[in-house]
Amino acid sequence: MKQIAILIILLLVGCGTSDQNADEMTITGYILEVGERILVNEKITGEEFVTKTEQEIHDEYYYSSTFFSVDSIDQYVVSKLEVGQKVRIVVDGVIAESAPAQAKASKIEVVEE
Repeated sequence: MKQIAILIILLLVGCGTSDQNADEMTITGYILEVGERILVNEKITGEEFVTKTEQEIHDEYYYSSTFFSVDSIDQYVVSKLEVGQKVRIVVDGVIAESAPAQAKASKIEVVEE
């Protein structure tokens, strides 16, 4: 019985959390559309924006992308976003599994390449 109690304690200690915020999910990708929300894809490369047409990009990447609501983002930041920019987005809450997926952004920063 004592061995079972020790085993349970060891299992519980091993399941602790780290100092990092495990709830903060980030997505890094390229902007495909900008409007009242932005469409971002993690799979497309910067080179593909140069070599593929807008229609080819849409056909290949639209359904694997994520629409982000930008309601809680400073409008100055949103006004500077452009198609083809690489961005890092902090997701606020869950990502709805639709095609394309949908989520809310709590922070957006442009990634310089």
